[in-house]
Parts: sequence; structure tokens; C-alpha cells
Amino acid sequence: MIFNEVQPSIWDRFKRAKTNNRIGTAYLFTGPRGCGKEWGAIEFAKYLNCENVDESSCNQCPSCAKFAGLQHPNLKLIVPLPGSEKSTQSSDPLDALKKEDLAYLTDAIMQKGKDPFLKINVPNARRITINTIRDLRKTIYLKSQSGGRKMVLIFDAHLLSEGMGESANALLKILEEPPDNTTLLLVSDKKSALLPTIISRCQPMNFPALNLDQTRQILEQNGVENELAMQLAMVARGDVYLAKELSEQSTGDILAEAEALTKLITTVDGKGWRDFINNNAMLATRKPDEFKFRLYLLQLWFHHAYEMRSGTALNSLVNGMAPSLEKFNETYPNANLAEINKILENTVESLVSNHYTPLTLTNLLISVQELLKGKISKTAV
Repeated sequence: MIFNEVQPSIWDRFKRAKTNNRIGTAYLFTGPRGCGKEWGAIEFAKYLNCENVDESSCNQCPSCAKFAGLQHPNLKLIVPLPGSEKSTQSSDPLDALKKEDLAYLTDAIMQKGKDPFLKINVPNARRITINTIRDLRKTIYLKSQSGGRKMVLIFDAHLLSEGMGESANALLKILEEPPDNTTLLLVSDKKSALLPTIISRCQPMNFPALNLDQTRQILEQNGVENELAMQLAMVARGDVYLAKELSEQSTGDILAEAEALTKLITTVDGKGWRDFINNNAMLATRKPDEFKFRLYLLQLWFHHAYEMRSGTALNSLVNGMAPSLEKFNETYPNANLAEINKILENTVESLVSNHYTPLTLTNLLISVQELLKGKISKTAV
């Protein structure tokens, strides 16, 4: 698939901006996780630098060829990096990286050009560093050595605000006095974490979630067979990152982990619950994506329990879970499975809203017990 087909309304805005020569100096791309925002930023940058005038990038000119590996001289890609004691106010942020981190980043950027849904996650990177923005300020005002428009892509832009927010304040100075012939594209799943002053200086572009069929087609292009691609698309609900993460694990691993987590939250066990709360509260702080992944696996289980109960479980992934799902439904014949899934969804959202995670997890466990009996939960998660 091509971006024009996946996000046609967004592409129409790109076309109007270029055709009318009304290209902004800064944009904020927001929307649900895994909907193609980073892909859109890359495609917009490529389109504005394409040497052939058309309604889409030609993918054949020298400029488009350089974008294939994200190596165009007009492209500046900024991602979160780990902090380092080596950093100084004048140092290149890449010079402070460990050798293995630099190797990972170099390879990931090249792979990102081939797979727009590859997520660049440098180990231990928790923020966009102040040195990264200082380096940008030193170079962004220099005259470009090639034609076209300079494009600065800032992925996970909400991490500008981590720590004391010095990176966000440094970027704000650039947004207040933007250089000529340059556009900054900030990409974020968490608009609320950005400074209001940064948001106000960017043109907003809100990306809609991908539908089931789009997610399925993207997975199939990545080599996932049709039946499994359809099932993963249903579970991921438009989040291609999650769908790909699920596809990279063996079906057995997915089923085993989903079943183990379900047993933890459905069995009343004081020590087991304490361990569940403590371990997952720590995980939510240190590795939020892994925490969310565990909750998605729980949603996977309860979703398929509902399918098994209603007689619509027809795919191979559910069939592999059939004996355990049947036993679960026999044990909890009155369970309000739809409401349990809703509670799990609210738990995921609570992480984004910075709720107190141990309390949220405690409420989750209590609510699930009530819902397994068919009761209406009175505990707000």
C-alpha cells in the first residue's frame, strides 16, 4: 500500500499545501498509535522535495531515491536518545552515543526508509535531549547546499517535555523565529504532553485510526498470511505497531502469555495480586509499551472468550486457544466479557492520563472479579 491510499484525507492536505504554495513552517501530526503519522511525515518531506511536479512523489528522481534510505541532505531526523555524561553544550549528540547504540540507530534509520512502521527505539532513550535541539539550532539556519525544502522530523515529540522541559523550551525559540525554506514536523501520540506554546505554533494534522482492512493489508505486505493478518488486525484495532509486534511472536508464545496473565487476574490470590500490581506498576513506569502489550494480550483473551461463547471463533489463532477458552467459559458462564474488555481499555488509557498505576491495577483486579460473576462493576478504573 502507498500512503496516499492509507490516509487519503491527510494526503489531500499535503497536496493543497504544495499546489497553493502555502507550506507551513511547523506542523503537529497527532492521532492514535500506529496510524501512520511517522510515515506521513516522511512522505510529506519526500513530496515537498520531489523534483517532478505531480500529485504524488515520483519515487524515481534523485531526491526521492535519497529518501528511500532517509539520507537526503535536506532531511533532519530527530528521535529520543539516551542521556550521557559525555555530552557537552557544543557536542554532536551522536558523538555521545555508545558504539552499539550508534550502530543500532544508523541501521534503524535505513530500515525505517523501507518499513515506515518500524519504530526507532534506541535502548534507554527516554527523552529528546537538549543537545539534540542545540545541535539543530546550530545547523538549521545554515544555507542548504541542495535545492528543495529543508525538513526536520521530530518523532515522539512529546518527549521534548521530559525532565525539566529544557528541550521543549529550546525548540520553542526555533519555532518563534523559523528559518526560511524550512518546515518542522512534530509527530506525537500524546499531544497533551506538549507545551501549549509549542502546540500553538504548529498547524495541527490529526490522523484517523486505520481500519481493519488497511491494517490487514499492511501485515500481509510484511509477510503475514491472510487469516492471521485478519485476526491480528482485529486485535490491534488500527495499531500497526501492536499488530506487527504480535506477528513477530510465535502463536504459542502469544497464547501461553495471554492465558498466564488471565489466570493471574481471575484467581483471587493475595500474594499473586500483590506481585501483579507491583511488577506491572514498575513496568508501566520503566517500559510502558511492554505494560500496554500485556494488557492487549488480556484483551485478546477475553475477546476470543466472547467469540468462543457466541460461536464466531473461526480462525486458527482462536482454535489454538479453544480448550482453555472453553474451560474458562464453563467456569465463568455469566462473565460480562464485553465490560471486562472495556475496563482493560480504560486501564490502558489511565497510563496516558498519568493516573496512579498501583491504584488503577487494584481497581482492575476488583472490577474483573465482579464482572466474572456477571455483576455491573462499581469500581471506576
